[in-house]
Amino acid sequence: MKRFALVIFFVVLLAVGLFADDHDGWGIGTGFYGGYGYGPGLLLKTPVLPLYWGINVSLGGIHGQQSEPYFAVTLSGDYHFLEQNFSKKNDKFGWFLGGGIVFSHSHYDGKSAFAGRIPFGIYFAPIKYFDFVLEFAPEAGFYISADFSTIDTNFGMSGLLGVRYWF
Repeated sequence: MKRFALVIFFVVLLAVGLFADDHDGWGIGTGFYGGYGYGPGLLLKTPVLPLYWGINVSLGGIHGQQSEPYFAVTLSGDYHFLEQNFSKKNDKFGWFLGGGIVFSHSHYDGKSAFAGRIPFGIYFAPIKYFDFVLEFAPEAGFYISADFSTIDTNFGMSGLLGVRYWF
């Protein structure tokens, strides 16, 4: 419970004061996530905060232990510092670069990871209100073992391929 409260505190702390022009309205989507395991993801964007949220469920993917049962939950919150179109004439194809945080908890070994991340990627919006996104995010932080006996550095890379609908 203490870990959950600490994570919520850091997410709220990061979110306070981040107001800027961005996609207007609500955004919701789904995608395939890879990083702390791999599996389906839910993508969210609210008009109140200019943050892109990701909630991912990993169903497999521990390096060197692929055959073992695995389940993890990953939460991420990103702010896009730069979001540009590749062409001034065409706003359907663009790129983004941002910063954010990620928290992951593995039910396989009980480890929890907390990291900063730098998401970057491209988006393509062929139809009004819909876009496709390809994102990569290098991450650096720490993990804590289930019994709090081990705290160590954690480096990784996550990726996402998804589709979003903008209200």
